[in-house]
Amino acid sequence: MKHSFLFLAMSVLCFFASLPAFSQTSKNQVTSNLQDTIIAVEAVTVHAFHYESRLQNTPGSIAIISPSQLQQNTMHPINTVLNQVPGVYMQSGSLNTNRLTIRGVGSRSPYASNKIRAYFAGIPLTNGVGETTVEDLNQSVLSKVEVIKGPASGFYGSGLGGTLLFEAVHPTQSWLSANYGAASYQTDQFNGEVALAGKKNSNLLAIEKLNSDGYRENNQTDRFNLNYVGHYEFASNEINIIVNHTELMAYIPSSLDLQTYTNSPEKAASSWAETKGYENYGKNLVGASIKSHWGNNWQSTIALFGQNRNSKELRPFNLLKENSRYGGGRFVFEKKIEGPKANWKFTLGNESFFEKYDWSTFENGNRQQGAQLSDNLEHRNYFNVFGQADYQPSNKLKFSAGANINQTAYHYTDLFLADGDQSGNYTFKLIVSPRLAFNYSLTKRHSIYAQVSHGFSPPSLEETLMPDGSRNPNIQPETGWNFEVGSRGYLFERFYYDLSAYYMRIRNLLVARRVGEDAYMGINSGQTAHPGVEYFMQYRWPASGNWKNKLSFNGSFTPYYFVHFLDGETDYSGNELTGVPRHTNNLSYQLSWKQTITFQMRYRHVGRMPLRDDNSVYSDAYSLLSANLQYEKGMGRFRLKTILTGNNLTNEHYSSMVLINANSFGGNAPRYYYPGMPINFGLQVKLTYLI
Repeated sequence: MKHSFLFLAMSVLCFFASLPAFSQTSKNQVTSNLQDTIIAVEAVTVHAFHYESRLQNTPGSIAIISPSQLQQNTMHPINTVLNQVPGVYMQSGSLNTNRLTIRGVGSRSPYASNKIRAYFAGIPLTNGVGETTVEDLNQSVLSKVEVIKGPASGFYGSGLGGTLLFEAVHPTQSWLSANYGAASYQTDQFNGEVALAGKKNSNLLAIEKLNSDGYRENNQTDRFNLNYVGHYEFASNEINIIVNHTELMAYIPSSLDLQTYTNSPEKAASSWAETKGYENYGKNLVGASIKSHWGNNWQSTIALFGQNRNSKELRPFNLLKENSRYGGGRFVFEKKIEGPKANWKFTLGNESFFEKYDWSTFENGNRQQGAQLSDNLEHRNYFNVFGQADYQPSNKLKFSAGANINQTAYHYTDLFLADGDQSGNYTFKLIVSPRLAFNYSLTKRHSIYAQVSHGFSPPSLEETLMPDGSRNPNIQPETGWNFEVGSRGYLFERFYYDLSAYYMRIRNLLVARRVGEDAYMGINSGQTAHPGVEYFMQYRWPASGNWKNKLSFNGSFTPYYFVHFLDGETDYSGNELTGVPRHTNNLSYQLSWKQTITFQMRYRHVGRMPLRDDNSVYSDAYSLLSANLQYEKGMGRFRLKTILTGNNLTNEHYSSMVLINANSFGGNAPRYYYPGMPINFGLQVKLTYLI
C-alpha cells in the first residue's frame, strides 16, 4: 500500500514536470509561495504592538511563521508549524484535542489551550476565561503568523504566556483554485477558493472539507470550514471583514495507560470506545474593522466582533451541552509626532468583551440523554484599557513603554436547584500590567533588545467554585513578571541569528486539583520559575545557477521548576514543572530549483518531561523526521502545485500529548499518554486559474 502510494505520487510529479514552462507575465501576477526562501528573515515586517517595522528593529521577542510554511502544511494540523517556533510547544492528542504552551505557560490545562491569547485579523479567538482554539483554523486563508512570546501586556490583555496574531490573506490577483489532498488512515481534504481583486478591494471565499478515520479506534473526524475575507479602501479608510463558519464532528479516543500505550497504541481508552464518545459543534465568527487616517498623523482603528458556538460532547460519565455567545469591540487611536531629531508615537486603546455561556450536563443513558444533572448560566465580562508610547531618538535606538489595565468579572446563575442555589458573582480587582522595552542597532546588521513585562491569567469560573458549587473567595489570578534580553543579526554573510534569554516568575500558580473523574477544584498553590534560552540560526548558501538552499536550526533550553509549591500537605518545591520538556530542537534543510521544485527535510527532538508533580513519572524523549517535496508549474493562466509529504519517517513510537497528574479510578492504571501517529504519507494537488 505504501509503495503504491509513493509510485503514484512520483508518477504525478514526473508527468507535470514535462508540461510547458509558466509564462513570465503570469508568474509576476501571483506572489510565489517560495519567495521567502530568498527574502532575508530580518527584512520581514512585524505588525505586533502596531510597530510596523522590520523584525531586526523590533523591541521584543517575536517569531514569524511565513506564508510558505503555512501553505506546505495545509494537510497537517497547525501544531506542525507552531512547533517550529522556539519556545512554543503544542501537543496534539487528536485533531480536536490540543494543548498549546508558550514558555511553559498553559502546561497545567488538562485538555485545552489556556493563558495564551490569539487574534485572527485583529479579532479575538480567545473566550472569556482565556481558552483558545486554533486547531480548526483553515490555514489556506492565513497569510502569516506572528508569535509574541511572554506577556504582551501593552496591547493584548491577559495572555501570560504570549499571543498569536494570525493575519488574513488579501489577494492582489483574482483567481479560482481547487486543492485536493489524500493521506494515510483514509484522510482526505478539499480546499476551494475564489479570489476577486481590484485596485482598492479584495475578496476571498474559501471552503475546506476534511475527513479522516484517524490512526486510533474511535478517532474519526469530519470538519467543514467556510471563510470569507474582504478588504476595501476608500478615501483615507480601510475596511476589513472576516466571516468564519466551522462544523466539527470528532470522536474521542482519549488517553491510554502505559501498558496499552506500549503494546496497542492504536486502541482507544476502553470507556471512551465503549460509549463511542465524541465532540460535535458548530460555530460562527464575524468581525469587521475600519482603519482611518485623519491627517496630521492621526489614525484610528475600530473593530467589532462576535461569535456563537453550540456544542455537544458525549462522555462515559455524562453528556455535556454548551452554548456560548460573545461580542465586543476593540478601539485603537494613534498619533505620530515626527521631529528633526526624534520621533514619537502614542497609542491609546480599549478592548471590551461580553460573553454569555450556558452549559448543562445529563446522564449518559446508553448514548442517550438521560436525567439532568446540572444547568448553569454564566456571564463573563472583561474590560481592557491599554496605552503605549514609542520614542525613537535616532535611527539606532527605539524605546517602547506601555501598560494594560484589566477588570474581569463573572456572574454565575445556578438554574438546577435540586441541590441548592449556588449562584453568585465574582469580580477581580483591577490589574495593572506594564511593559518597558528598547531596541538598539549596534550596526546595520546587528541589534540588541531588552524588555520587562507583566502579565496575568484570571481563573475560570469553575476554578472559583468549590467542589460542592459554593464560591471560593480566596482564589486569585496568576500573575508574573518577565525579564528578557536578546540579539538579532548576522554573525557573518548569509548567517542570520536570533538569540534570547529570559526569566519569568509566576505567582499564585493555579492548580486544577482533580477530585473526581470529571471534577476539578482550582487552588493557588505557589510559584514557578521559568528561566530559558531560545535560539534561531539560518544559513543561506550563495545561489549556484538555478539552485538555492538554506539550513535552519532552532530550539530552546527550559529548566522550569516549582519555586514554592504546596498542594495540601505535600511540598513539591524545587521539582521540575510538569508537562514541559526541558529542551526542544528543530533542524531544517531546504533546497529549491528555479522556484519550481523544493525539497525540505525536518528533524525535531523533544526531551522527556515530568508527568507528575512529584517527578516520579516521566515521558520518554523522542525524535521525528519528516520530509516534503513541492513542485510548481505554470501553463498560461493555469498554475499547478503538488506537495508530497512523509512524516515520522523513522516510525518513532512516541506520545504526542500527555495528561499530567493522571489519577486512577476503579482500580485502573492512570492514563497519561496520547500516542502519536506512526509513519504516514500525504499527497496534495492544487490547480489555480488566474482570472
